Amino acid sequence: MIRTTVVGSWPIPVELKPQLTAYYRGDVGDDDACAVLQAAARIAMDEQRQCGLDQIMGGEVFAPDFVHHVPTRLAGLRCVKRRDHRAGYEGVAVYEIDGDLSAPHGTGHALAYRREKAIEPSLDKAAVPSPLTMCVPFFGDPRRDEQMPNLAALVEAEVLDMAAAGASEVQLDAPAEAVALVMGAQDPDAILQWMLFPFRRLTGIRRSIHFCLGDMGKRPFTQEQHLHALIPALRKMDGLVDRIHLECSYAGQWDERALLTEIPESIEIIAGIADVKGPVQSVDELRAKIDALTAFVDPRRLLVSSSCGCGRCTTAQARDLMTNLVAAARAA
Repeated sequence: MIRTTVVGSWPIPVELKPQLTAYYRGDVGDDDACAVLQAAARIAMDEQRQCGLDQIMGGEVFAPDFVHHVPTRLAGLRCVKRRDHRAGYEGVAVYEIDGDLSAPHGTGHALAYRREKAIEPSLDKAAVPSPLTMCVPFFGDPRRDEQMPNLAALVEAEVLDMAAAGASEVQLDAPAEAVALVMGAQDPDAILQWMLFPFRRLTGIRRSIHFCLGDMGKRPFTQEQHLHALIPALRKMDGLVDRIHLECSYAGQWDERALLTEIPESIEIIAGIADVKGPVQSVDELRAKIDALTAFVDPRRLLVSSSCGCGRCTTAQARDLMTNLVAAARAA
């Protein structure tokens, strides 16, 4: 049977939205919000279990807007323009670097995993944005490159904390790196230098990378959505990464699926065939995609998943999509 997994985010429970919103605004701190965050994560994990998924995650209920809460937890930044989540990519907050970057109380990702692990001992997978992705709100700052060692170190601290808390798989969410590669904006070696830094001291832990092309308002960041530009970087990850998650839902990536044969055999492939940006696909549609993938990928090293996090879907959409994916995987 083809294994099923998820990317990270899950729809916020409607019944807890007022309490969660207070936390997102900063009206309530981490400790005081612990009970409501655990309650929300419990709902998210239970809904994933009900879909029949082989591997679940905590739902990222503490960070409904992906990476955009991180700047408020970092020292060394000054806010220039506040985040407007209603405006999509145009509403991204803008920060300036005005000191050495650090996370005195963490970015919140390892803390969330510890909180979720306490109520779900079987939870084995955790995720944190990659170093370059952490830069999104200050991507154009002239001091960004100078601060990359500090950013990589603070992501590494989250990764090591997750491993210490019992995670057997840690995923780096790397849309900034994926977009830079497909647009030809940066050399693969320069990207890999910092992206893989947080994994350098991991032992006995599965190392995963989620290469997505962005998702704000169910829109990708770029219309360059092919697979061939990612392959040179993927080839260089042999022995350094254990799983690669590719969206595969874009027409450009799907048309080039034969290139999956060029990914080193040491790396398992997570194919994000369940498209979170479009209508819910049927079991037959998803099964046909799985069958097509097995022409190029040994089923023993293939997992299937949503294309990105389900957090921008409604609960009904997320549950229907993942339930169909599980049914398709069991039938394939």
